[in-house]
Amino acid sequence: MKYIVLIIALFTLSPFVSKAQSSDPSGATRLYKPFKVDVGINLTFPTQSELTTGGGFFVEPRYGINDQLNIGLQLGSNILGQGESLFNHQEATYRAQAISNLSLTGEYLFGRENTRPFVGVMAGMYRRSDYEIVDSDDGTIFNQIGNEVNFGFAPRMGIIAGKFRMNVTYHITGKDISDFFSIGLGIQFGGGKIKDEPKKSYSTWE
Repeated sequence: MKYIVLIIALFTLSPFVSKAQSSDPSGATRLYKPFKVDVGINLTFPTQSELTTGGGFFVEPRYGINDQLNIGLQLGSNILGQGESLFNHQEATYRAQAISNLSLTGEYLFGRENTRPFVGVMAGMYRRSDYEIVDSDDGTIFNQIGNEVNFGFAPRMGIIAGKFRMNVTYHITGKDISDFFSIGLGIQFGGGKIKDEPKKSYSTWE
């Protein structure tokens, strides 16, 4: 199922990529500088009912192939909050999970205005730290799972308004790592509009 979602996401992006590549073959008349770096925070919502809302941060340098198509690399770290549930018919506390990711990113931006929506996808490695389930009364460890590293991917959509960036992402993280949604709020450094060169004035006097 997860790979089907990835295939659908890639097919969704492919016409946008083709359009972006064909719309400006010479690379001329760019409005925006190609290099930019996003820094921001996440609010995370795990799909597992045992865990609760958490948070995290991300850093994402990106390069604009043109004004519509960006590629980049995201380094992120997220915490899924601690929660309580039943484990083997006993009340248990599910300790918070720390999940980090290093992912390649691609996105297509609609239009060339200052405020632009976008769709994209991330794909890379997700790592979960040690995870414990303990007795709520005396702290006895019921279950302890070591570190886990998986390949995962994440379709996302959002909006850029000037230097402000917001996105909603669904992280599909692989076996033994919790999938989760994130709402990211960030600030973009760089990537501003290219200023026109001042026109040279020539004297009419000989």
